[in-house]
Amino acid sequence: MIDIDPATTRRILIRANNWIGDVVMIAPAVRAIRERYTEARLAIVAKAWVLETLAGNPYYDELIEYDPEGRHAGLAGRLRLARAIRSGGRVDLAVLFQKAFDAAVLALLAGARARVGYATDARGPLLTHALPPPPATMHHAEAFLGLARAIGCRVEDARPFFHVDGEARERARTLVATAGLSGSGPLVALHVGASKPPRAWHAERFGDLARRLRRRLDARLIILVGPDEEALLGEVTQGLALGSFLACGTTGGLRQSAAVIEQCALFVGNDSGPMHVAAALGVPTVGIFGPGLPRNTAPIGREGAVAVVGRDYPCAPCRQAFFTECPPAPSGKPFCLEEIGVGEVERAALDLLASPRPEPGLRSRPPAPADPPRP
Repeated sequence: MIDIDPATTRRILIRANNWIGDVVMIAPAVRAIRERYTEARLAIVAKAWVLETLAGNPYYDELIEYDPEGRHAGLAGRLRLARAIRSGGRVDLAVLFQKAFDAAVLALLAGARARVGYATDARGPLLTHALPPPPATMHHAEAFLGLARAIGCRVEDARPFFHVDGEARERARTLVATAGLSGSGPLVALHVGASKPPRAWHAERFGDLARRLRRRLDARLIILVGPDEEALLGEVTQGLALGSFLACGTTGGLRQSAAVIEQCALFVGNDSGPMHVAAALGVPTVGIFGPGLPRNTAPIGREGAVAVVGRDYPCAPCRQAFFTECPPAPSGKPFCLEEIGVGEVERAALDLLASPRPEPGLRSRPPAPADPPRP
């Protein structure tokens, strides 16, 4: 364990990852840091879309935007950002959940006295405490907890969480209540997009699933789409009667979408940020995995309320480098997604809906903790 005195640690810099799912998965580690370093202010550095999801989160005292394509581009931009960080006070400790070299450079430029992170991307010499990288088979949430444990944090609660503020919650309730959705069945959210199109299951299969849930359960449907994904709506909603679905997510940001998801009895979506948000909110969640690996990034939710549908291909995870190790299917999707049929996703959804609702607070967890990494 790294010897860092909580009594003299007044400001902690946290470099978050650039993906919403990872930000959800670092939440238990951030909570553990807050519980040990009670006198410290927590400042998080992240890109704008990440900070938008964290606004109002009680675990962070400062939200610092990182704009690498704009005012923080290049060395001059990094120095500008470092000065902005230093203007908020001395940084006693930097915890680098992001594994990039750039994160270590920023912590060094910001004057962080202790810089803790995994020795990845050739950045070990820039860290005061470089930890050996976690095993490739470890769930990301557990790897993030490893950093918290290394700085002396006891992890009493390994559950991810996502903050939804009262205003967003009330807007979401009004949105759903006034949508005029027909049907008496459960409210089901379908998230049909992904960070990259090859990561998303076929839109027409989501449409087939929507029609099946409508016929079988009289489900009321929420179709979640992100910016520039409106074109998917036509494929998903083909054959659905007006009034049976509500399309949302194009405005209001992820916090508003999260507040809508929170009201649902079921979430079905691609391996993506909203999938992790849904599980963290305790909503029964079906995650559809193609290029990603569930062992690393499966959603963590309430016990018995998470299901994963996917294929274990040897080329996974291909991340964003699609079709370098495998050809695309005729549909343009990877074969690991092509082989996932509507029937098996439907079965997973129906099984979750039929399962007794777990007791509040019980959640599925990543694999058992490994020993804390040593510097």
